[in-house]
Amino acid sequence: MGFYYGSSQPPQDEEKGGGVREVVAITIAVFRVLALPLGILLGGMFYLFFVFWMFTIQALLGFAAIGLVVVVVVGRGIWELKHPPEIR
Repeated sequence: MGFYYGSSQPPQDEEKGGGVREVVAITIAVFRVLALPLGILLGGMFYLFFVFWMFTIQALLGFAAIGLVVVVVVGRGIWELKHPPEIR
């Protein structure tokens, strides 16, 4: 039966598994890659709930919260027009 299933003894030359340092290094690398997308996602959700909350207080506050984003985007566009990137 050992021919079909292998011997019941583990091989003697197997390498030892990774340690805590390797696990921590991989975890930090994954979190570095995911930090910006998760921050954008969670920030957008927080802002959406904030806008809904502002609309429950008063409609003008809700529109002001939306207008704030519009002003920021337009301001960034104007700044980019005045400071074009250098092409080498």
